[in-house]
Amino acid sequence: MRFLTKLSLGMALLLCLLAAAPATKADPIEIQSGGFSLINLGNNGGGDPDKDALWGRAASSTHIINGSGSFVALLNPLTFSTGFTGLGSGGQTTLFNFTQLLTINGQTQLLNIAGSIDIGQFVDTVHIISSDPLTFDFGTFSVDVRVLPQDIDGWGPGDFCDQLKAEFTVTTQAPNPVPEPATISLLGLGLAGIAAKIRQRRKQRNL
Repeated sequence: MRFLTKLSLGMALLLCLLAAAPATKADPIEIQSGGFSLINLGNNGGGDPDKDALWGRAASSTHIINGSGSFVALLNPLTFSTGFTGLGSGGQTTLFNFTQLLTINGQTQLLNIAGSIDIGQFVDTVHIISSDPLTFDFGTFSVDVRVLPQDIDGWGPGDFCDQLKAEFTVTTQAPNPVPEPATISLLGLGLAGIAAKIRQRRKQRNL
């Protein structure tokens, strides 16, 4: 009876250790941005049509992360196209807002972004300022998205390129872990050893 009590306690301890051990696995984070197009950002109506325009091309990427953590990834390759924005437009700062679709692991939300443009005598500068908080919840983990500020200077008429990036923060939840095959194998070996020990004791008693 004492042996069976010890056996029960040992099995209970083993099951507790299995339940406490986290299941380590790599979660792929697949990101797709929809892109955007903004024109006449600094044009007062008397400048070149469709100039001081900002384009963000659609992009996609995949990232592998183990557990919680953060990484920086590309949202859009940017093109800032500058030109004459009209007499009297110099020295002006204009605020603007725009949106684009953002998809993470098949879940799509609308990303709201704020920006501004400064019109100078020789240099026009567009600023990506911030974005609204955005969280993707997948049950076992969540992803928070924060657009990183970005400035692009346009030195005279022409096209100027850069990148819009964001920080992605992954937070894992605490689901009931599923034992991995190696853990199940160890449990099976342990149970087989216990069964062999019980048979050996029974044979010794019958002798």
